[in-house]
Formats: sequence, structure tokens, C-alpha cells
Amino acid sequence: MTLTLPGSLRSRRSAGRVALFFGCVAAVGSSSLEAQSLFNGVGLGVPTDPVDARSRALGNIGIGLWGTALLPGDPAAAAGITVPTALFTAQPSWVESTRDGTTAEARSTRFPLLGIAYPAWNLGTLTFSFGSFLDQRFSAERAVSLELQDGPLDATDEFRSEGGVSEIRLGLARPLTGSVAAGLQVGRYNGTLTRTLTRSLDGIDAEGSVLDFSASGRWAYSGTSVTAGASMNIGTVGRVAGSVTWSGDLEATPSESTEASGRAYDLPLQIRLGGTAVLAPGFAVTASFGSADWTSVSAGLGNATAQSARTYGAGVELGRAQILGRNAPLRFGYRRSDLPFALADGSPREIVWSGGFGLGLSETASVILAGVDLALERGTRSGGLIDESFWRAALTLRVAGF
Repeated sequence: MTLTLPGSLRSRRSAGRVALFFGCVAAVGSSSLEAQSLFNGVGLGVPTDPVDARSRALGNIGIGLWGTALLPGDPAAAAGITVPTALFTAQPSWVESTRDGTTAEARSTRFPLLGIAYPAWNLGTLTFSFGSFLDQRFSAERAVSLELQDGPLDATDEFRSEGGVSEIRLGLARPLTGSVAAGLQVGRYNGTLTRTLTRSLDGIDAEGSVLDFSASGRWAYSGTSVTAGASMNIGTVGRVAGSVTWSGDLEATPSESTEASGRAYDLPLQIRLGGTAVLAPGFAVTASFGSADWTSVSAGLGNATAQSARTYGAGVELGRAQILGRNAPLRFGYRRSDLPFALADGSPREIVWSGGFGLGLSETASVILAGVDLALERGTRSGGLIDESFWRAALTLRVAGF
């Protein structure tokens, strides 16, 4: 990358603006990175589903699974929870990214879901969840050459994006009949994003006519969502469910020190469908589908474009498996997802193969008071000149009856 500048930089502020622009370009073709994905730096980042380890192992988007569950994307699934329940999910990942023949590795951990469900007398089950929505963590650096009047000068640009969007939801789920349940959740988007570009220059002369500089900005996110869903059990052989999430504008408000205007992004309607079929005692198959048209947020994405994104997932659960005499269902799954934000050189897609198991640690009267679910995913992402492979794990701890 070559940039022509005058022999001296009189204004740090104007230089910072130029640097920030070229830093964003440099970050995409960076020589090193520190993030869950290079695609985190494109558009509004990578959507992250607030699901538990069971859903991950089954390749499911978190809807239509057999039994009760606390899943933000399936508000009706909590209707059958009869004792206070809490869960916590952690998700470490190991990513290897390649662009233009340059390979980099990164490790990170995030916490996609924290939830509490509480039966509320005859009202139904009250739910609270805090989950991830858009991941924008990204860090990269690149060596550049600046053509000055006195000759070329080497420099290093470091671009760092920290933050993302999360969502807090309050909901109510209740059975309508013996086989049909419904749920409603109201959510609030929140989070912050800080982007910083630092340019380090080598060969500074004694008078300091060329100086290092940096430019940064910070934005706060806010917005509202409403999710409604319903499910129906088909005797003891199956379950189907669906949900719709409507969102208002996602407001990005700059801080007082940020020299940029705020933006409002028109978030898409999100549709989820899923179901489980019990083919034999202890043997079930599940499938799920999700769709959202992100083209409504195309304005203001710079060199990125937005597209419609669909997700397909399928899995198998062997419910009668045991470990050390305890019930430990085995799970295997497959999932294919379109990523909504892309560069001009391709439309990215994620493909994942997964497996895992659950383990009940304490159980009474057919109610699991303490349990753990584990999942391990092997996946790839590709889009244009970027290729990634990754390992991703998920651990969910669940307690009930507290």
C-alpha cells in the first residue's frame, strides 16, 4: 500500500481522518489479526446466535428442539419449565484465516447466552436473557510505504475494532392447550463500538517534521425488538415451532469526542422455523431454518455490501446413551449459514459440522437440577479472497430448583 503525503504533516486531525480511511482498507488485507473472524471487520460484523451448547451440537439455530429450553429465538420453548432455571454458556474458538496468501491465527472466548426462567403462578414462565447479536471485535496491522518529498518512509498501521451489539430480553411463555404453547419477548439492543487507527512511522528526523498519529471513534448502540413465537407438540413423536423477530432501527450514537455523525440501521425481520421428529425411543432428528434480508442496512457500510442471509441446520440426538451410568445424550449436526455482510469480492458463507453430548449431574423426579452440555464444531468460512477454518467449542452449565 502506497500513500503520497506532503513532506510535513501540519494537522494531526486531518491526518487522522486520512489514516482512519486507509486503515480500514488495510485491515481487510492485513498481515496479522486478532479476532474470531476476519469477517467481523466487514459491515456491522458477524451475527452471533444466542444459543446453548445443545443447539450448537445439533446444528440448530435454537428453535423446535424436543423438550423445554430457554432460548431467545424460541420464546415458546420455556412454557414447560416448572422450576426456576438458570443457564450460562461460554464459547471459545480457534481461527485460522487466509487472504492473498497470508495466513494468521487467533483465539478468543465469548459468552453468547445467559438466561433465567421463573414459573410465575398461573401467568406462565417469566424469562430473562442476555445474549450476543453482532460481533465486531477485530484487530489487524499492516506495513505501508509513504512517499514523501524527501523519499519513501516505512510505517505500520494498526486498526482495532472493539465491541459489538448485545440484546437483553424479557419474556413470558405459557401453554395455550395441552399441546400448543406461545411466547412473547421484548428486547433492548445495547453495546458500544470503539475503532482506533494508529500509524507508527519509522525514520523520524531530529526536528520531528513527521509524527506518529492516531484517529479513533466511539459509538453507543441502542434499539428495540419484539419476538413472538409458538410451538406445538405432535403427541410424543414430534414438535414444530416458529418465531418472528421485529426490530426497530439500530441507532449508533457517537461520543462527544468522535468527529462523525450518528447512523440508524433498519434491521431486518428475522424468521425462524424448526422441528423435531422422534423416530424411535431415544432417537430423534431435528431441522431448523432461519432467514433475514439485511439489504435494508446497505447504506453507510462503506466498502461493504449487505445481502439476504439464510441458515439451514439438521441434527441427530441419541437420547439413551450413557456415561458412567448417567444419561448422556449424544448429538451430531450440520449447519450452513450465509453471512449478511460482504466485500465486493464475494458472498461469504459458513459451513459447520458439529457433535457433543449432555450430562445430568443431579436429577430428581425427572427434573435435572444440575447439568452440563458440551459441543465441538469444525467449520469453514469463505467469501471472495478470504478463507477461514476454525474450531469452536461451547459449554453450557444449567441449574434448576434454586
